[in-house]
Amino acid sequence: MISIPGLAPIVGVLVLLELGAGTVAAAWISDLWSTVGRGFAGTTALICVVILGTELIMLAALPDPSQLLHRHVDAGDYASFVHWSVISTVATAGYAFFSAVGTDPARRVVGAVAFGCGGVAVARAAIVFGPSLGGAGVAVVTFAPAALLGGAVLAGMLLGHWYLIAPDLSFAPLRRAVYLIFSAVALQGASIAVAVALASRPTRIQLITGHNGLAFWLLVVTTGVVATAAVNGLTLYYARIRANQPATAMLYILIITVLMGIVPAHLLAFLTRVGM
Repeated sequence: MISIPGLAPIVGVLVLLELGAGTVAAAWISDLWSTVGRGFAGTTALICVVILGTELIMLAALPDPSQLLHRHVDAGDYASFVHWSVISTVATAGYAFFSAVGTDPARRVVGAVAFGCGGVAVARAAIVFGPSLGGAGVAVVTFAPAALLGGAVLAGMLLGHWYLIAPDLSFAPLRRAVYLIFSAVALQGASIAVAVALASRPTRIQLITGHNGLAFWLLVVTTGVVATAAVNGLTLYYARIRANQPATAMLYILIITVLMGIVPAHLLAFLTRVGM
């Protein structure tokens, strides 16, 4: 039987992958539509290399996932997932390098490659762990919104700090980052609602009123979605009045609320086979 201690290493790997790949995506989007500059893109990419490198270390130490999930995991698919995780890390390092020495177009092209490689790594994770979640489609609905939300928040928090280095930077990029977070929260909330609605009646009852109900309502819904949206509203207020320090403080809180929502959501997804 699947246990939470057994799932913890797998969920840890997935959350690190989502956070690294999602942050690269959010940073690249910011690099395209605003004037944050190569310094922000390169610094964010380097931080993502550390996150993805930590994921690779955890992957190297991870026991056979079949033993943890008590379900067969295809060795070829798993090897492909590991390979794409390595490729994503290398591509992100290339983004950081080109942010330092490349032209603006070259940096953005390499950033697009890093973005794409991260997306493929997340897709490969969905293929590997999909059978334990009810299918690859369910896994994509579980992993992709989490990656976008976690990445948007971490990139936003790093952008808030960037105003200490570039105090003359327009507040438009920070406001756009806040709007991206709102979009990601809406997508996360919608994916949870759809997943619960499509679940079988016994599973749905177990999830929302059974022994998993407290974690679902308190952490996944209230903390991960409602509180995140509320705190992000405060972030937008501070961004509009050009107060980057309190805005950054709100983004720190958002990191906490998002992780408090994503981690139990992934654990419950594996336990109940309801993707969220």
